[in-house]
Amino acid sequence: MPWEPPKGETAADPFATLRIGFAGRVELPTGELLAEQSTRIDGNHDPGPLCWISKEPPSAQLLATLRAESSSNGLWPLLLVDDTELYGDRCTVGVVTPEPRAHIGKWQPGQVMSRIWDGLCQIDSELGPAYDEDSLAPFGHSCPGLAPPGDLLADSTVLANQLTQRLLDEQTRLGLVPVPRGADALTVLGWSGATNHVSRSAGLSAVLRSWEERFGARVLRLGPDRLDLSVAAPPIRAEHAAAVAAEHWTFAPDRIMQDTGSISAYAEEIRGRRQWTFWWD
Repeated sequence: MPWEPPKGETAADPFATLRIGFAGRVELPTGELLAEQSTRIDGNHDPGPLCWISKEPPSAQLLATLRAESSSNGLWPLLLVDDTELYGDRCTVGVVTPEPRAHIGKWQPGQVMSRIWDGLCQIDSELGPAYDEDSLAPFGHSCPGLAPPGDLLADSTVLANQLTQRLLDEQTRLGLVPVPRGADALTVLGWSGATNHVSRSAGLSAVLRSWEERFGARVLRLGPDRLDLSVAAPPIRAEHAAAVAAEHWTFAPDRIMQDTGSISAYAEEIRGRRQWTFWWD
């Protein structure tokens, strides 16, 4: 839903320049500020803005310029995609109550991976393990832990700018989020894409922060149940790819098991690949 400031508001806020169509020194196309769509039961919740979104698809050049400006204007640019047929208007933003950025720092990526791995591998007394050994190979029912960092094959920002061009279509819009890094957008936007997998997004944002640091990952596009990343330091060796694939399985198990059937098969898919795509049922 569009966001409108309370009557008589005069105090400065992080969205002040966006209201007049600018992000720092960059003139923006036509757009609007969006607030969360959820409301509290008591009806007293007056949601503030979550992000700014353009009304038309942006150019790749505008995205590149805004990435270069993000450190100075405090706004992270990414592509937003809404599926209005299934979820209603503006479904990517504010579907669930957003979490504070501070919640992300409460999670350690290895802890997130271990908790989800153990939960996915819980043993049912009648049916046995939820996943068989073949689908988890070369690992078993014990979490293997985080993969080591990759080696940079490209500049992270340059690669993000290059891959953005491939993702632009009539359904994409420019989003500007008041966060210093793309990983945090999932949490502060009230994104609900992975709610059938995890109840809140702060843990996933913590993992994404780690991927930004270990693999040069950058958030490119966010949809109702989809996430696209550029990856400047992807795994090359088979063993390393398997370790990364194990992390991906805990991040988005539907993407790995339904598309490839096993961690080992998925590992071959991502060797050297500079774009990672995830989706959730």
